Amino acid sequence: MRHLFVTLMALCSVVTLSAQDMAREWVDRLNASLGSRYAFGITVEVGDGDEALYGTLQVEGDSYYMRLADMEVYSDGSLRYEINNARKEVTEDRVNLESRDLLTNPTRAFAFVDEEFDMALRFNQNDEVVGISLTPKDRALGITNINLALLTSGDRVLPAQIEYDYDGDIVKITMTPIEGEWTLPRWDEDAYRAYDIVSFL
Repeated sequence: MRHLFVTLMALCSVVTLSAQDMAREWVDRLNASLGSRYAFGITVEVGDGDEALYGTLQVEGDSYYMRLADMEVYSDGSLRYEINNARKEVTEDRVNLESRDLLTNPTRAFAFVDEEFDMALRFNQNDEVVGISLTPKDRALGITNINLALLTSGDRVLPAQIEYDYDGDIVKITMTPIEGEWTLPRWDEDAYRAYDIVSFL
């Protein structure tokens, strides 16, 4: 009986490792497909999803621009300018480089590494729709779990949805690629001269 138990434990370890490796492979393919320049239309649902916010996200290297309802965010990779157009207010702060939250630090949103996350393949529908579960090893990140849904488009692997579980509080972001030419908007202080500035620098 002991020999059988040891054999079963070894088999379970192989299966777990295989699931981790498969998830790692899909995440690597996703990052290779995205590269350093991409744009998405995004829909953000919080909690039960009764209300949704719509917008766009554009990333170019370490810089990004995001519009979501009345909010805009500009970043050059080190500083972040969050604009509330309804209140005519700009909040400036440093980028949280440790964050893996798409809404907080989109340039690092898919930078999942084995040392920081346990990864598992949740489902795989004919290599066309893939689900991956990511669990942070460090609870200090503030995220309990991340569920990532991927779609294949030709040779590319693209994010379709990312769901964050903040200890029971769910934020779900659906993503649709923006094709064609686009230019990344850059922070222009003069454009918001009439706004109040709140600085955390």
